[in-house]
Amino acid sequence: MLDFLLPVWNTFLVHPLINLLILADYFVKDFGLAVVIVTVAIRLALFPVFRAQVRSSRAMQELAPAMNDIKKKFGNDRAKLQQEQMKLYQERGINPIGGCLPMLVFFPVLFAMYAAFQQVGGLSGTHALTVEQLRDMVLWPFLQFTVADMPPDAHIDLAAHWLPWVQNLAQPDHVITLPAIGGIGPLPIISALLQLVASIQALPRNPAQTDDPTQRTMQSMTYYLPLITIVFFKDLASGVFIYYITTTIFQIIQQYFVMGWGQLPRFIPPLANIPTPADKTMRARERAAIVEAEHDMEEPEAVAASGRGGNGGGGRRRGRRRKR
Repeated sequence: MLDFLLPVWNTFLVHPLINLLILADYFVKDFGLAVVIVTVAIRLALFPVFRAQVRSSRAMQELAPAMNDIKKKFGNDRAKLQQEQMKLYQERGINPIGGCLPMLVFFPVLFAMYAAFQQVGGLSGTHALTVEQLRDMVLWPFLQFTVADMPPDAHIDLAAHWLPWVQNLAQPDHVITLPAIGGIGPLPIISALLQLVASIQALPRNPAQTDDPTQRTMQSMTYYLPLITIVFFKDLASGVFIYYITTTIFQIIQQYFVMGWGQLPRFIPPLANIPTPADKTMRARERAAIVEAEHDMEEPEAVAASGRGGNGGGGRRRGRRRKR
């Protein structure tokens, strides 16, 4: 990170997170639970943003059959294809990039959480901030009471007492060692599995058939990304994975109400017999989108045919008038 941005980064993201974590830890006496509490608080504060993301994703799924019809009809005319797609988006009140905007919030918070553990606990355990340093450089004045009873040279207890193998949330979760991967623990694995569940749930239950290679690649990435999480991010602080696990569980619950089970019944068949609040709404909107797209594509042809018929009829009428 550029040095001149570091004060801004700390002031607006990292240090506020540290203050919230220490405040929560003061009441629950467990830094792991403090991470869960702060994560839930962040998700609730940003609930409108993430709700808009889920609704945008659902709306895009509902438009998929209609979009495929448009691609089949105008696939050879790129300009006309884009025009009809944008027209459909506007008619349905959908922003095609709306589902990406919450990521502008999610990833900075994720990185800030990593930086918070790096500062409070130190990744090596030797550069952790003392209570005195926290009081002087990080803690807001009205939160000084949270460390008032601690010695100045003490450090914040970063153990998650409800996770016996996690003694320091600033350290990676490396309980076991695998030949090809190296050190790894339950938290990265649980995180990857929940990411897989959330991603499969986000896929449409009855996906429209498509030959678009981009869409096929995106669908295949659903299954690859969790593996990438395990291989490349397993060395992150354990606290970051608790944050990620909590926020993913929140996402799964939110998607259940807005998008249903998605494609999860393919892997867990009993879910197919359990209705969700989203099922009825999604079916109705999918039918409406298909009907609307078919109407939009048929209307120009009907107008053209009517024009041709009208001209012919007019010519015949004019011919009849000349004979009279």
